[in-house]
Amino acid sequence: MVPPPITASSSSSALDVLPSRLRRTTGDPKLPAGLLRTRPAQLLKAIKEEQGCPPGKEVHEVDEMLVFYSETELQACVHGPLLASQLDRVDAIPFTYEQLAVLKIKLDKTYPQGYPEDVVQRLGSLFLMVTPDDINKWDVKSSETLKALLRVSRGQSGRAQVAALITRYAAGGAQINEGTLAMVATLSPASLCLFSPEQLRLLQPHILWEVESGALEDCPLLQMKVLYSKAYVAFQNITGPSYFGRIRPYLGGVTTEHLRSLSRRNISMDITTFKELRKESVQPLTVAEVKALLGPHVVDLKAEERNSPVWDWIVGQRQEDLDSLGLGLQGGIPNGYLLVALGAQGGRG
Repeated sequence: MVPPPITASSSSSALDVLPSRLRRTTGDPKLPAGLLRTRPAQLLKAIKEEQGCPPGKEVHEVDEMLVFYSETELQACVHGPLLASQLDRVDAIPFTYEQLAVLKIKLDKTYPQGYPEDVVQRLGSLFLMVTPDDINKWDVKSSETLKALLRVSRGQSGRAQVAALITRYAAGGAQINEGTLAMVATLSPASLCLFSPEQLRLLQPHILWEVESGALEDCPLLQMKVLYSKAYVAFQNITGPSYFGRIRPYLGGVTTEHLRSLSRRNISMDITTFKELRKESVQPLTVAEVKALLGPHVVDLKAEERNSPVWDWIVGQRQEDLDSLGLGLQGGIPNGYLLVALGAQGGRG
């Protein structure tokens, strides 16, 4: 069999159409669970039986004729080393999920201790079929490998694979620098949350202009604190609603001092956003600062006065200051009382 010429443009086009082609074939876009629900009996039989290759079906090149092979024939006729040497042709061929699963198993048997990096870099769509356990066997140190696989997974249901890949990359001694972080921010922005706070400090603030709003909202607190500091610098030269729209996704990491700064920027924070702030950041704010922060939305405090963080903030304010808002907020420190901060008590042995 003589394979058709493969060019950069044709490979790119194949990558674009492959996921939808496969979804039409199986009716389930989820990998690999959807695959195993489609035709498990036939697939497992093909894997298990290891039948000999039928006469005339021997495979000497990876080309489009393989789409006409059954899973059993692929299992028997495709040799793992041949597949590994021609992996970059796979994405140009409209294989079904079941066929791709067989090809993945061929690679597993060829490299039982984990794929070498030159194979990993050329996995293409097969990356969406590997498991985190597979990835944990890899030794990924090249930023080009990371880039290739992030491109494949972009827009696809491969979050578990991406998380395992980045964790493996970061833990394997690869150099994490501002270029690495910029690449991840472009191809898989939510994956920035997987880096340590120390690594995220290398991120250049201007990169956040390219990150889709909300992509980083689920970051852990320590990472979000670093990202907020980056966003604060990145967007400092815009004002009003535009500024608030940009900074809002990062407010999970905002400090009290930055909330005070925001209160002077006339942003009119809505109560929904205010409710999502950490109470530790909100509690030290004065009544005047919260009024300035919320602007016309300050009236919405009444509906939330028994909910955190509003209640946590109320109980630390003087009642007379709360009364100045004219909202009927109750629960503050009674007039004439002093709030005394008690020293930390010794812990139990």
